[in-house]
Amino acid sequence: MNRVIILLIGLLVQAVASQAQSTQTSNSLNQSGESATKAIAPARTNATESPFYIKLYGSYGLLTPGVQIRYSESLSQTGQVFPFKTTNKGLGAGPRAGIGIGVIVSDFINLGIDADILFGTAIKINNSYTDDLYSSSNTSSTTLKLLSITPNITFKALSRPAYYIYNRLGLVGGLVMEYKTVNNRIDLPTSGVGVNTTNVTTNSYTENSLALGYQAALGVQFRLSQAIRGFVEVVAYNQSFKPKRLEVASTDDVGGQITNKVVVTEFKDEGNIVNSTTAQPNQSLSFNVSVNSVGIGAGLVVRF
Repeated sequence: MNRVIILLIGLLVQAVASQAQSTQTSNSLNQSGESATKAIAPARTNATESPFYIKLYGSYGLLTPGVQIRYSESLSQTGQVFPFKTTNKGLGAGPRAGIGIGVIVSDFINLGIDADILFGTAIKINNSYTDDLYSSSNTSSTTLKLLSITPNITFKALSRPAYYIYNRLGLVGGLVMEYKTVNNRIDLPTSGVGVNTTNVTTNSYTENSLALGYQAALGVQFRLSQAIRGFVEVVAYNQSFKPKRLEVASTDDVGGQITNKVVVTEFKDEGNIVNSTTAQPNQSLSFNVSVNSVGIGAGLVVRF
């Protein structure tokens, strides 16, 4: 019995010694393999996405809640029927297109600056009058082009790997590139007595203050590829400026006799209203022009 126990103990010791030797050999090989691997192919860190981006976008102003009330009207020959129609568009309506750059500050905040041009939609007014002597019609068209710079901050409200929902706030400073109204008037005699008269008048606001205001947007950005994202948003603009100088150029054609005239008016915050009879400009009270819109926008974002 003792021999059996001694034999079993000997076999166990031999097995343990053999297992220990095998483990030591395996560890030596692993260490040698790791060293060789490290020597041949050093460890590489994972690349991260760039925090900088550039974006191209466009938008279209559909609603103009701050529209100045204007209307088309007509007057019948009896003078008792006076139909009219108010406009539903303001100076902020129409297309915009722009470009922007920005940086991703954190998982929740982006900072950027955008530059865009408002091409606008012409505001057209038609007026017509008829009496016993003349039939008169007048058509006016007001247009505005505005270059705006908008520093902005974007807050990510809900973020997922494939998309995120955001809202953006910005302060807008705009440069008025063009602001004018063109009037075309035609007077035709209805009694057979008199001459045809036409008048074309262009009111050009050649000097204006900066168009200051703010921008607010709510949208969703989604991944298209590793470096390209798309976005759609609802965006609102609210800006205003003050005209400083008005040049009115008119051409009258009365029975074939044509005359041209230019009248200049300067707008002041304080002073006297002056209708000059000399070459000096007229003076008048300054006033505020509103540029408002609520519309939809879309664009692409490229990270670099």
